[in-house]
Formats: sequence, C-alpha cells, structure tokens
Amino acid sequence: RRLVLAQRSLLGRTSRQSLSAQLDKMGSTMSSAAARSRSQSSSSSNSSRGSQHSLRQSAADLQQQRARPVQTRRGSWHYAQHPDLQRSTADFSGFADDDEIVLAAVPSAPAAAQPEPDVSGRGPLSLSTRIEYAALPRGRAQDVFGIVTLQAEAAAAPAQAEAEQRQPLDVICVLDVSGSMTGEKLRLVQDAMRFVIRESQPQDRVSIVTFNSQAERPLRLCRMDNPGKDEATAAVLRLAASGCTCIASGLKIALEVAERRRCQNPVSAILLLTDGQDSVSQHCIAPLVARAQRAGCSLYTFGFGADHDARLLSSVAEQAQTPFTFVENVDQIGAAFAGAIGGLSSVVAQRVKVVWDAHVSLKSVHTPFSVSHEGNRTTVQIPDMLAGERKDLVVELSVAADGGADDETLLLEASAKYWDISASASVQTPSVEMRLLRQADDEPQPELEPDEEVTAQRNRVEVAQVLQTAAAHGDAGRFDEAQAVLSAQEQRLLSARHMSPISEGLVLELEDARTRMRSQSTWQHGGSAELLDAMQMHRMQRSTNASSSRACTTKKCSKAMYLTSQQRSWVSKLG
Repeated sequence: RRLVLAQRSLLGRTSRQSLSAQLDKMGSTMSSAAARSRSQSSSSSNSSRGSQHSLRQSAADLQQQRARPVQTRRGSWHYAQHPDLQRSTADFSGFADDDEIVLAAVPSAPAAAQPEPDVSGRGPLSLSTRIEYAALPRGRAQDVFGIVTLQAEAAAAPAQAEAEQRQPLDVICVLDVSGSMTGEKLRLVQDAMRFVIRESQPQDRVSIVTFNSQAERPLRLCRMDNPGKDEATAAVLRLAASGCTCIASGLKIALEVAERRRCQNPVSAILLLTDGQDSVSQHCIAPLVARAQRAGCSLYTFGFGADHDARLLSSVAEQAQTPFTFVENVDQIGAAFAGAIGGLSSVVAQRVKVVWDAHVSLKSVHTPFSVSHEGNRTTVQIPDMLAGERKDLVVELSVAADGGADDETLLLEASAKYWDISASASVQTPSVEMRLLRQADDEPQPELEPDEEVTAQRNRVEVAQVLQTAAAHGDAGRFDEAQAVLSAQEQRLLSARHMSPISEGLVLELEDARTRMRSQSTWQHGGSAELLDAMQMHRMQRSTNASSSRACTTKKCSKAMYLTSQQRSWVSKLG
C-alpha cells in the first residue's frame, strides 16, 4: 500500500513538472512571437502595445476581408457574409464596356438644372380636379375629399406605334439561377428572355446579371442589333441553375452595370426575378434601391412560384415606387415580362412634380409617392408616367364655415411640371382649381350624393390599407381577424347606392383575399404574395399583366384595371 502511494506521488510530481515545462515552453514561444512583433513594429512601441496593435490590426483585416467581395472568375463576385452596402474594393472598371448608343440617347452624367418650363397644354400630361360634394351649405364646417388626377395621353394604335420610333431602353435583367430554378422554371425564364431579346429594337440595350450565392454578369449592356441579339441569346442558353439565393449580390452587380454606363438611353430599368428565400439581403435593400434611383433606373420585382420571399420583394417595390408582380403559375412569367417591357416602352414623362397651393386646411394626402410640404404648398413627386396611365392623388380637406357672401370657396390650385421625353424638354401644365359651391340655408340644398369618381378612388385607397392590415394579421397567424377586416370592407362597398366598375373590381379583390386567408397553408402557399401584389398594385395604380392565377376562385379583374393598351399589345405578342 505504501509502495502504491509513493508511486502516485511520484507520478503527480512528474505530471506537474511536465505541465510546468509545457507552460514555460508556451510562454517562451509567445515571448518569441512578441519579440518578432516588436521588431516589425515602430521602435517607439513597447511590447504590450505592439502585441495589442497586432491583434487589433488582424481583427480589422479579417473584418475587411469578410465584407469584401472575392472575384472568383471574370465578371463573378462572391460575398463571404453579405454584399457590401457601400462601394467595395472589387474592380468593376471592366463594366464600362456598354455598347455605343444612337444619337437620340443622353449622357449618363447628372442632368444640369433645367430652366423654369413654359406653361403648355400641348404636352402628354394633363391635370384635373374633382370634389366629393359639388356644394355645401354656407355657415357649416365640414371635411371633404377630393382628387387631383394626372392623366397621360393614350399611346397610338399598335400598328401606328410600330411604325413610329419609340424611346430606346436600357434593360438590366437580374435572374435567379439558384438550385430551385432547375428544370421548367429556368426554361420558362429563358423563353421570356428570348422574347425580350426578339422584340427589342436595335437602339435598345440589354444586360443580364445572374445570381445564386454569388453574382455574375453573363451579358454586358449590349445593343440589340442582329449581332447583339445573337450574343444575348447565346448568353441566355448558357444559363444553368445551382446554389443558394442572395438577391442583394445580384442587385449590386446590376447597379454597377447601371452606374458605369458611359451613356444611357432615355428609359432605364432593372427587372429582378427570383423564386427563393433570402435571409441575408433584408437589411441591404434600402441603400441599393436608393442607388438605383440615383442611377435613373426604375426597379421592378417579380416573385416566381409560391415559395419566394414575397415580403422582401414587396418591400423593394414599395421603396422603388413600382409594382410587385407575383407570378404564381410558372407559365405566366413571359406575360409578366412582356407587360413590364411594354410599359417601359411607352414612358412619356419622367421626374413629374404635382404642386398645389391649398387655400383651406389640408388634413392629409393619400398617395404612395414622396410628399413634401412648405407652408401651404404641397409637392408630390412621381418617377414616371406611362402612355394612357393615370394617377389619382386623394386629398382630405377641412372646409371652414363661410359666413361671407361668396358663392364659391377656392380649395386649391394645382399644376404639374415634368420632363417630356419625346420633346426632350421641361413642361408645365396649365393651373387647375378645385372649387366648392356654397349655398345659403334658405336656398334649395343640393342632394348630398358623393361624386362617383372621388368615391371610387377613396375606395381604392381604403382597400389597399385593408389589404395591408389583413396581411399583418396573416403574418401573425390571426386569420379570423384578417377575415373580419376584409369582410367589413367588402360590406361597406356593397352597401353603396351606386357602384362604379372600379368599386366592383375592388369587391372581387376582397373576395379573393378572403379565400387566400382561410388557413396557414393557403396563406403560406401563395396567399401572402397575392395580397402583397394586390396591395402594391392598387397603391401605384400600375400593373404588369392581367393574368389570373389558377388558384384564384373569383373572376378577379383588378389587374386589368391598370393595364395600358401598350402593355396589352406587348402581352398579345406572346401568342
């Protein structure tokens, strides 16, 4: 027993000595490393500061390396964590290889300040106003609604339009080629791209950017003459699907293409199509959308199939002030692209500013566009207008009791300034007024039946708000609450004495929304995307196609309400 205890004691001492020797060795190694670090650092630094500086520098280098895109092959970039929101250190100088453009196009440099435009009624846009009630009793205060309507003249007949030279386009197509796009989805996207290429005119330019976990530019911004179409078609046929989804990486490369153009065509757009979920790009979107706007590119999003990130794409569309298109049936992607390109080919005005001076209290403006106030002056900025399109700005005004002798009350005066693409000039519309008739109590009072157009636009705004509320309930799993909100709005519309075609279409929209929110399953498998598509469409008063999903149980016609004749013409080319 004493022998065993002695052996254990000896082993313990040996182990401690061995451990001590190992620690001494490690300390010696670290001292040597510190000495080497000191010899490489400034002679004025002591050993402790030198070691800390080295550690901090290593951490900074690692962080910078993680944020920097790594060029894996020419034209392809992979991001270790997520795409850098600012300018990265990657070399994109090779992207300044866009084809030369026809003389009608403009330089890509920021336009100089334009002189004050002349007032003219001959431009493509006109402005009008309507008030909810034609007359109100004098001496009674009341809140009333009105609309300021911006209307673009319709496009020429399709045959005539084909003969005329339309405005050239720069279109950058950002395509998801992740693994979920394998098979029929990728084939249909290739067919849609070949349609875009085939229908493009020689002065148009097209670029293709693909993304999965990395982004690549298979096609530079190429003019669509015959050699360019051959080059573009070959790039489309080479597309292959694999990997995961990082939307922001694709947008980043597309923006580099747009920003590095040596010149630009009058109308520019980025078309983003994806079918996947992306947990990385959510916090990267706002700066990228802002860059697209500075580059003069509208940004359209297309969600492909029932499993894409509809919330993310809808958020992009909301910030970009464009529609979000849900393509539930994969065979309808061609129609969606055709409608989008048809709309872009018919842009008649850009940088539109609707300005009015209110002579009564302005309570609110209902519009998805940017609104600013300076005193009694309100400015609404609209990026562009398509031929035949209209935008209705719904205003809520507070009319005070009028004890004067005037028969009318001037509510506001409005006009619009914009860039006329066809004339390449700034134009201002003639001023229009919104007036309200005031009648004494002892005079016959008008029938208080609201104006049908104003009522229809109020309903449009309210339905968009209800869809947003219902979508929030659906995301939280509160489907009973969502159904109640939708049903209440539907009953309000149906209870009206007269219903306009717009209101009838909105009722069908609400019916379809209720069927989409029956359960968690219907909500997750297309219901959420369909509601977000409808919500953004009614806000923007713009759509890309009139295709109905096969999952739709109602004869919904709301998409057709906003489709222009030029868009219909392009969709019809698909056969």
